[in-house]
Amino acid sequence: MKLILFDAGNTLVWVDHPFLIELLREHGLEFTGDELLEAEYVAKLMLDELVRSGRAGNDESRGRRYFSKVFQELGVPEALFPLLAERLEARHAERNLWTLVRPGTVEALEELQARGYRLGVISNADGRVAALLESVGLARYFDFILDSAVVGVEKPDPRIFRMGCEQGGARPEEAVYVGDIYEIDVVGARAVGMRTFLIDPLGRREELDCERIAGVHELPARLENAA
Repeated sequence: MKLILFDAGNTLVWVDHPFLIELLREHGLEFTGDELLEAEYVAKLMLDELVRSGRAGNDESRGRRYFSKVFQELGVPEALFPLLAERLEARHAERNLWTLVRPGTVEALEELQARGYRLGVISNADGRVAALLESVGLARYFDFILDSAVVGVEKPDPRIFRMGCEQGGARPEEAVYVGDIYEIDVVGARAVGMRTFLIDPLGRREELDCERIAGVHELPARLENAA
């Protein structure tokens, strides 16, 4: 393998759970980070089904559905959904909702660079993913960053994965893609012949026919073991 491409949201940068916890607390609702992670797991299952059935819409509409499902799973009163959605959209416009870098991510990227891999990002985003990764200190690890809003193609369209391979100077069979939504990331990358890893932080997607890791921190060891 010569090239490793990453999703951004919930792969390199994760939802700001402290912000969500505080937002819900303002409405008298107490939840933990573990409870949010459980709810996000269910929301990802929903996204997979929407993509499979052709009802997913674009990345922006998927985001709204995603957080509505998270709130539903948490048992948040439905009457609060519009207000919470408004606050989330305002926060995302201000500084992005995906801002947390998990422990071990930087070390993994440094190790992969040291082994000679080219690293890149392919993200369904709103034109700001490069600035986001710069703000959290990750941009320097990547040779290039493809933002769907900039290139005009969204995952799982195979064209954006081909763009990534071309920009990274590798054939698809020489490249790896790492992302967190099976129908968007794994299916799209496989369509062009890439090896894939699904981010599965709870370790529950045993039914899927793909390699799974809990987070980017596990990737160097998995690639080393497969060498």
